[in-house]
Formats: sequence, structure tokens, C-alpha cells
Amino acid sequence: MNTFLKLLIFFLILILGFAGLAFYWTFYKPLPDYEATVELNSLQSEVDIHWDEFGVPHIYSNNELDLYKAIGYAHAQDRLWQMTLSQIAAEGRFAEFFGTDLVDLDKHQRTLGIWKISKQIEQNELSEAEREILQAYSDGVNEYIENNLNKLPVEFALTGIQPIRWSPARSVALTRLMAWELNMSWWTEVMYGYLKSGLPADQFEQLRLSFPADAPTTLNDEQSGKFTASLMPMLQQEIKKRELLEMEGTHVGSNAWVVDGSKTNTGYPLLGGDPHLGLGMPGKWYEMHLNLNGKNVSGATLAGVPGIIIGQNNEMAWSLTNIMADDTDFFLEQVDPNDRGRYVADSLSDSTASYLSFEKIREVIKVKDADDVSLEIRYTKHGPVISDVYPEKGLTDGKVIAMRWTGHDLSNEFRALYEINWASTFQDFKDALPHFGVPGQNFMYGDREGNIAMFSTARLPIRTGDKISLRKGWDPSQDWLGYIPHDEMPSVINPENGWIANANNKITTDSYDHYLATFWEPPSRIERIVEVLEANEILTPELFISLQNDSYSKHAAKLTPVILDIIKNQNVYNFDNAVSYLENWDYKYTKNATAASIFDVFLVHLTKNTLHDDFGDEVYQNFLHHENVPVRTMDELLMQTPATVDTNTFSFFDNINTTEIETKSDIVLKSMQDAILFLSDSLGSQSEDWRWEQLHTLTLRPPLFSQAADDPDASGALKLIVNNLLSKGPYELDGHGMSVDNAQYSWLKPYNMVLGPSIRRIVDLSNLSNVRSITPTGQSESPFSEHFGDQTEMWLNGQYRILYQDSTLFNSSDIRSMKLIPAKN
Repeated sequence: MNTFLKLLIFFLILILGFAGLAFYWTFYKPLPDYEATVELNSLQSEVDIHWDEFGVPHIYSNNELDLYKAIGYAHAQDRLWQMTLSQIAAEGRFAEFFGTDLVDLDKHQRTLGIWKISKQIEQNELSEAEREILQAYSDGVNEYIENNLNKLPVEFALTGIQPIRWSPARSVALTRLMAWELNMSWWTEVMYGYLKSGLPADQFEQLRLSFPADAPTTLNDEQSGKFTASLMPMLQQEIKKRELLEMEGTHVGSNAWVVDGSKTNTGYPLLGGDPHLGLGMPGKWYEMHLNLNGKNVSGATLAGVPGIIIGQNNEMAWSLTNIMADDTDFFLEQVDPNDRGRYVADSLSDSTASYLSFEKIREVIKVKDADDVSLEIRYTKHGPVISDVYPEKGLTDGKVIAMRWTGHDLSNEFRALYEINWASTFQDFKDALPHFGVPGQNFMYGDREGNIAMFSTARLPIRTGDKISLRKGWDPSQDWLGYIPHDEMPSVINPENGWIANANNKITTDSYDHYLATFWEPPSRIERIVEVLEANEILTPELFISLQNDSYSKHAAKLTPVILDIIKNQNVYNFDNAVSYLENWDYKYTKNATAASIFDVFLVHLTKNTLHDDFGDEVYQNFLHHENVPVRTMDELLMQTPATVDTNTFSFFDNINTTEIETKSDIVLKSMQDAILFLSDSLGSQSEDWRWEQLHTLTLRPPLFSQAADDPDASGALKLIVNNLLSKGPYELDGHGMSVDNAQYSWLKPYNMVLGPSIRRIVDLSNLSNVRSITPTGQSESPFSEHFGDQTEMWLNGQYRILYQDSTLFNSSDIRSMKLIPAKN
């Protein structure tokens, strides 16, 4: 071997060695040692953390502050990048780390004021004891950071940024971020306001959504008792942010139901819950079991918040569903033409006016590799002036728009969670709820005493007039008139039928005294849940498992006969193949269901063929974003419109771009033909290749990086890392946005799933130490951890793991134990 060849081999080995070392340092070194003994400052006594086979920590402590410090340490160990990204979003600091393209997003976030209200809550609402607990948690996070700066998660290496040090306000901010994520009513109010200003009145009335009179409500009668175009850019900015952070999908709700012991074979209640959120890597939830001096609480946490949000303790269990509450209004404000620093606070009856000065805050947005950007945020008595963020689309005639959101009010969700976590009685649980303001949630409850209940808990305004239109800021009669008292919010305790269920459906009948919301989820999920609960005299955990994974669509079962009636009674097109599939469909969105693909592609095309010509492209795209709106709109148009009407009564079916007057039948036939052509072009000419699994898949992708990798100018290395290391999938799967097994896709980019069950839980109150649970991802955000996506296949297959809350845990041979000890001085 000559000298040159020897040198070449030497340098190749050297290069490979450096590459391997860099690979190890970047990906493997950040992995935790689950059997380490770790010294922590200010720890009062030893804390034991036992990690089960899925990386779930079981934390045992005799000291409360030590327990919360350990929670912080565990969160940071497995989810530090996720926690850091949440705080960049809360503060509006994207441009500081990622450049000028995200300055507008920072303006949007700072005007929303998440960080501002979080600091106010920390200063004015937390008790001294609560502040101590949140500080102990923050200390645990920060000590992990200080001890592990040389082995941070790979995302820090890829972005070149450092972790953000934690504080109590950051935990508060995370709860407010979640509140805003679950606040969906304002999207649709903006859209409907815009349409109201641009459509003829009779046509707009056709879009007014009603909840079907015969659809289930959670409480029965006896128990119930001109937006302008200037707000459309706000909606678009919010959509971009959610795409960036893998928060797509609009069924931000849940299924939850509880049955009492009269309907179980153990004599104790059963509770099931599965919150529906945007899906990505890592997942939303981080599971934990906490033991403080023998008292247990376990379940799902958000990394950054030291509390069990959905879970159980020694006596009770609870789950949550989104109320779909309308907790936001927009106020049109009149600027004083003689002093632009003032606005009209009250237009008096004698043609005079009283004025208030705008409050102003000036913020400096740091920008990576560019000059700082100054931002002035103005406030009226109603809230931040949202229209200032988009001056190029601002209002004329000296008017601006301010936003009033209950999330800008002081409330103490951490107190509610803390008191629920350690509650011993039903009364303790109820006493905790009034502290919970946002997001509006239905707390589904069961306990070992046999009680079952649901409490709708939120800080919701009392208002008069049109609930979804722009309000006049200068008219005091249109201001909020206080808040619905907590004891007047909907609730049901131990109903005679023995069960309670909610799937983001309308909660009360029209006999209820207060306004809660307009844009409920379609009734398809709740109808199926009620059907199953009422059809079975005895309910078991196994039946709950089947129901949580049920892909049957009451929505499809209702509409398919209407569609078949039209496409079978015509002689223009040959739809024999489609008719055969639809007639023989069991309305289940299983992977092999060809009819499911035909139905959904048809419905997407039907919506476009019906509404796009009237709305225009931009408005139509925004209309599609909140799925329940096009679904409920097309349901009503299909079910209520005569098939061959040729008048303007149901004018949306008429295409304004043609000289003919199209009827519902015309548009249904065109849409079915479009669907067949789409499936043929996309999946092949053979209909056996049109199975749901070919059309509907799920890829779990990381926030921020997935958007960067999709950029046409992204490097091959980044695409490789994102698509092959930081992501999981694509996976074929059952389910649909209208089935209990919620598998929603974006109507803007159909048909890949973006939202679904972020965790599935089933709690048997006869044995609170043995809970069935599963998440779509796993505990770790590190792509080389054994707990990165280790639950995905089980989740896809409708399987569950056991979350132990007692010494049964230690019977497993897969337990690894970490010890946190006080640092030696």
C-alpha cells in the first residue's frame, strides 16, 4: 500500500471519527441517565424518581417544595426545547432567534398580550405559597439547564440558541397560551362579520348556523333553565403561527363521558376522556405520578406547568372538554378627529361625547442579524387595538378595532389545578373550580363515593345585542355587563340516567338563561356516544376502549342517502361504481373503506362548487379553516334545500359565473364527477386503490423545523434531519373529524390528519391505581431516546398501557430509579 493511499485512509477514518463524535455529541449525549444520583441546590431532602418502561416518572417526596422542584427537573430533562419554544411564543421573540421574516408574528403575539397578563397574574394573583411552589418548580428547571449546558437537545444545536431560564410567570404564560389556542369562536366571528358586510342579507341568513333541534345537549330542558376586512390579516397571521408550531386543526376540544356505578359491573363509576389537539413531535402531554407523603395524584401535565391537568388522585378522577365558549368580542372605536391620542368612550344623548386617552406601551423587538424594531401597542378600555398591527388594512373614517378577551382578566388557573390535584372530597373539587377562568372547560368528574358530575367552568361575559357582530365601543349599552356567576354556569350532578357525556356539542337547551357560544362542534360525535351509552345496560372499560376508537360517522350516515338520491336519479353521468360503494358503506372510516374516500372528496368539492364563486378565493380559504363551519353549513344547505329549486331562495348553489341557474342537483352531480376525477388522478383509475388509508395519513412532525424544511430553499441536510430523525410517519389510520375517533384533516390542505386524540384515558374508579392511558408519541422529545414515539404504534392500533399509582409499579423489572439529593455545601 503506497503512502498516499495510507494517508487517504487515515484522513477518511479521522473525518468519520469526527463525524461520529459530532453525531454522538449532538444526538446521544443529551439522553438522560435514568439511574443517576443528582445533587440539587436548596433541596431539603432526598427525592426518588422511578421511571417506568415508557419513561413516565413516578416521583416520591416527603417535602412539597422538593416535589415541585423534582417535577421541574423531570420536565426539563425530557421537554426542554418544547418549553423554550413555548416561551418564545408567549413573549413574542421569534424574530430575535430566527430573523426578520417573523417580525410580524412577534407584533401579533405582543399585541395579544400573553406575556403582559402573565406577569400581572404572577404579581397580583398568586398567593405567597403558590409563588413558592412555582419558584421551586422553576428552580428545578433552571438547575437542570445549568447542569446540562453541554448536552442540550439537538434543536438547540440546530438553531444556535440557549434555553430560556424559567420563572413562575412562564408557567402562568403557558396556561394563557393554551387558553388562546383553545379560543376558536373569534375566528368564525371575524369570518361571519366579513361575510355579513359583503353578502345580501337573505343570502347571509342562509349561512346562520343552528344546532339541530333533535341533537343531544349535555343538559336537558329541566337542567338548563359589520366586521371589516381589517381583521382578516389577524386571522391569517394566527393561521401561520399555528402552522409554524404544529397546532393545526380546529376540533380543539375533546370527548369525555362518565357513568355511575349503576351501569358498571364493579359498582363504581367509569370515566373516559380524550382531548383533541394538534398532533406533532413531541406530543402535548407529559405523564407523571406524584406521591407526597403517601398522597397520590397522576395523569397528564403540560411541560412547563407543575400540575396534573387531566388525571386522578386517591379519591377521584377528572377529564376536560372545551366549552367552545365565546369569550372574545371586537369593539369598533371612534378616534377623536381633533386629538388622535383620544377615543370616544361614550357618545352622549345630547350629541356630545366623553373621551379617554389611549394607553400606550412601547416594545422593542430584537431581530437576529438586523436592527431592532419598535412597536407601540395602544389600548382602549376594551383592550389592545388589534387593527394597529395591520395598518395597511386599517379602518377609514378615524376608526380602529380593539379586542376584549377574558384571557386578559386576572384569574388563577394554577390555584384551581393545585386544589383539584390534592382534593380529598367532592366538595374540595367543587371549591377549586371558581378559580378557573380560561380556557372555558367542562370538567367531567367521578369519585369513589359514587358521584358523577360535569361542571362548565369559565369566566364568560354577560352581553346584550348581536353576540357575533362588531360592537360599538362608544355605546356603553354594548359593553360587557359583568360575568356569568359561577353558580349559574351549566352543571349536572348524579343524573337519573346514570351517565354524562360531552363532545364539544351544545351544552344546554334554549331554556338556559345565559349566552355561552354559537359555534359548537357538529353533533356527529355526541350522537354516536349517546347511542352507544344508551344501548348498553352495563358499561365496561373494554367498551370504553371500543368507543374511544370508534370510526363510525353519524354525519356521513345522515348525508349519504341525500347524495345517493340525487346521483341515482339522473342520466348524465355513470356513477354506478360510486353508488355501489356508498350503498354498501357501514359509515365507518376504516383504513380499507373506499366509500369514505369518495364521500369526503365529494364533500370538499361540493363545498367549493357551492360557495367559492360567492365568496372569492381569499374569503373562501379563511372560511374553510374552522372545519365545523363548512361542515355545518353544507349540512344545512344539503338537508334544507329542495333538489331542483330554481329561485333565489337557496342561491348559493347557483354559480354566479355562468348564465344558467344551477340547482342543488346540478352542483351535487358536478361535485361527484369532480371527486371521481380527483381520486382517479391522485390514486389511480382502479377504485380498489381509493381506500381511506391511501388518502388519509398522519405524519408527526416537529414545530418550527417542519416549516423550515418545507421551504424550497431549505438545505438537504435540514430536510434529512427533519424528515428522518425529528418526524415519525406517515402512518395509515382509521378515523375522521366527525367520528368519536377524531382524525381531523385540514380543509385547506386535505386529507392528511393534523389533529386528533392527544391522549386517551380510561379510569375505573374501583381501582385508581390501574389507569389505562396512551399518547400518540411518547415522553421524550429526543429523537434517539427509546421513549421518542414508543407509544405511537399502540395508539394507532387502539391499544393502551397501564399507568400505576401504587406499589404495583415496582413489580416490573423495567423500573429505573433516579435519586435527587441535597447538594453538599
